[in-house]
Amino acid sequence: MGGTFDPIHLGHLALAEAARECAGLDRIVFIPAGDPPHRADAIASAEDRLAMCRLAVAGRPGFEVLDLEVRRPGPSYTLETVMELVRQEPEADYFLVLGWDAARDIQLWRGPDSIMRLVRLVIISRPGWPPPLPPDLERAGIDPGRAVLCRTSTPDIEATDIRRRLELGETLSGLLDARVADYLRRHHLYPLKSA
Repeated sequence: MGGTFDPIHLGHLALAEAARECAGLDRIVFIPAGDPPHRADAIASAEDRLAMCRLAVAGRPGFEVLDLEVRRPGPSYTLETVMELVRQEPEADYFLVLGWDAARDIQLWRGPDSIMRLVRLVIISRPGWPPPLPPDLERAGIDPGRAVLCRTSTPDIEATDIRRRLELGETLSGLLDARVADYLRRHHLYPLKSA
């Protein structure tokens, strides 16, 4: 499961848990993007986002974090990451966990067909989006036979909302793991309203 994780929040963790249960996965590996090519620059550094991911998954069995994209120079393309993982452990079965909001745009990514040959997709329904059906996958250029659809409900949490709440001095209750909230406050990662 890749992402900017700026910051990682409970919605990310719920999405990962839904994918693990729905697709029967042994483990979920979080891979923070070093330099996300499809989004504006991350606000927190790659190292801080990696540290927050490690805090968020600590003590959660079956969840781990890899620094593969943070260590690799240049844009963090999923294709390169998937190819590296397959090179490292060729006998493993790989799945890429995506919310439907991201999966529907996979054809805009670098090498989408190569990605989908190397991994199966686990697509999670997202709040505000109708759950995808096989014809929706086909319209998005996704082979329904290479995808697992999970219609599990996950919380509607967005990192942009968390950053806005921090700026306004609003509560983060129910949005972040307490260790992540403590880390971002101690490291002054996002603009905070002065008290």
